[in-house]
Amino acid sequence: MKKILPFLFMLVATSTIAQNKDYLLSLDGIGSLKLGMPLVELEKVLKTKIILKVIDVDSVRLTETIKAKYKGIDVEINLWKMQDYIAVYGISASSPLCKTKSGIGIGSTKLQIIAAYEGYHIDARPVYADGDNLQKSKTMSTITVKEDTEGNAIVFTLLNRKVVSFEIYPIYDDEE
Repeated sequence: MKKILPFLFMLVATSTIAQNKDYLLSLDGIGSLKLGMPLVELEKVLKTKIILKVIDVDSVRLTETIKAKYKGIDVEINLWKMQDYIAVYGISASSPLCKTKSGIGIGSTKLQIIAAYEGYHIDARPVYADGDNLQKSKTMSTITVKEDTEGNAIVFTLLNRKVVSFEIYPIYDDEE
């Protein structure tokens, strides 16, 4: 019995670590779901055939958003038609299972994000309501985290100073 308990503990710990990697939130994506991933590879990761309703149907539209399940969590994936293939351009989710290496995820605060990403480019902003009179929200804000001035970013959406969702996508300055 004494030999079985340590073995079971190691088995459970290994299983937990493997599951956490599936939901690891980074500037590249969530687990094995990565930005820039071709559609064919995305279908393998999601284990489903993706039916496009806009791209390849309308020759003018080059983007499409799909809703999918990734390892049991709901995700929205933005696809972009490149010259010869379709790739993942953005990923968003609001699952509490998704966390960064430092533990930032749903429920984290602005100060926790800033502390975890010291040395990164951080942009904290209020959200403004659309309409004729733009009104600054008293309860919603976003925090954008990037390694450099351009490149992949995680945009955390906060409600009442707590993270409620996040998006991962590239940010580039087209004014050059």
